[in-house]
Amino acid sequence: MNTPNPNWPRWIFASAADHFKQAADNIGLPILIEGIDERETEKMRADDHVEFRINGPAVTELSRGYFRLDVDVNLMLTSMMGGQTRNAYDIVQHAGVFQQAAGGPIPVFKFGEGPEDNETLLGCLTLRSGKRDAIRVIHFGQISRVDRIRQSAVDARYQLYLSTNGE
Repeated sequence: MNTPNPNWPRWIFASAADHFKQAADNIGLPILIEGIDERETEKMRADDHVEFRINGPAVTELSRGYFRLDVDVNLMLTSMMGGQTRNAYDIVQHAGVFQQAAGGPIPVFKFGEGPEDNETLLGCLTLRSGKRDAIRVIHFGQISRVDRIRQSAVDARYQLYLSTNGE
């Protein structure tokens, strides 16, 4: 097996986080990037916010030096229920915005400060073909009897094909 590039996970994480941060910024919704942003920040204290998480890549070598990387993105939306002064459908609308943003493709750039990090395009995350639920919106509703907090999630499953031949 040829060796996957050790920068792939970082480039994918940074590029996907940037993509969804732009979507959040477009609707004025604070976004917390899991593992990067502090959970005690103003973002977590905002009445409405979204948290970005990523799993993967899971790497499969399809042929010598040619890889498929599977990546899952999870966006957890939280909304404080505010009675008649707030739009009860805000969280549903926000989920729709992220569902649309998840439709991809999501460009993956070589972000960072290392010798290979030149911000060139590596490839694009595309929705996994053949998967029935490539993008799912899940509404949890009010998450406890006491706290007036609602949550929804947008889950998306991607693939990216890369080659180490000719590097």
